[in-house]
Amino acid sequence: MPNDPNPNPNPTGPQGDPAPSDQDPAKTGGNPAPAGNQDPKTDDQGAALAAEKSAREAAEKRATEAEAEASRLRRTNAANKGTDLDALRAEIRGEFTAQLVRAEVRAAAAGRLADPADALALLDLSALAGPSGEIDTKAVTAALDKLIESKPYLAAPKSGAAPWGDVGAGQRKAAEPEPASPYERLRRAYKD
Repeated sequence: MPNDPNPNPNPTGPQGDPAPSDQDPAKTGGNPAPAGNQDPKTDDQGAALAAEKSAREAAEKRATEAEAEASRLRRTNAANKGTDLDALRAEIRGEFTAQLVRAEVRAAAAGRLADPADALALLDLSALAGPSGEIDTKAVTAALDKLIESKPYLAAPKSGAAPWGDVGAGQRKAAEPEPASPYERLRRAYKD
C-alpha cells in the first residue's frame, strides 16, 4: 500500500524479531491480546520500540566498554610518563635559566637604557646563557654595548643633564624681599 505507516513489508518486525502478538504469552509475561482486537499499527510500534530498546542497550554497553578502555589507557599513560623524569628536569631547568637571563639583562640595562624592557625585546636572550645554565655577564654587557651603539636613541640620558634645559617657565624666586607697604613699592620703582 502506498500510504502504509510501516514501510517495512516484513511482517515479523524490523529486525526479523517476531511481532509481540506472535510471541508466547509465557515468555513475554503478559496476557495475550484477543485475536479479534489486534491492530497492525500497534504491532509495528511495539516492534519498533523493542528494536529501539535493544539498540539503546547495545549503545550503553559500548559506552561502558569505551570508558573502561579510556581509564585503562590513562593508567598506562601515567605509568609511562613517570619514567621520563630527565626530560621534565631539562624543561624546568630551561625555563628557570630563561627567567634568570631576563632578570640579568634587566638589571644590566637598568642604568644604561631609558627603558630596560627594550633590551628584552631586542636582544637574543638564548645566546646569553651557557649550556649548563650559567649566565655569561660579559656577553650580556657586550650585547648591551652593541645595542646602544646600533640604536643610540635607546640609551638613558646622561645624569645631571636636563633633557630640555631651562626654558624660563615656571615660578621664580624674587631677588629682593617683597615690599612691606605700597609706599615702599613706589619708592623702589622710582629709585633710579
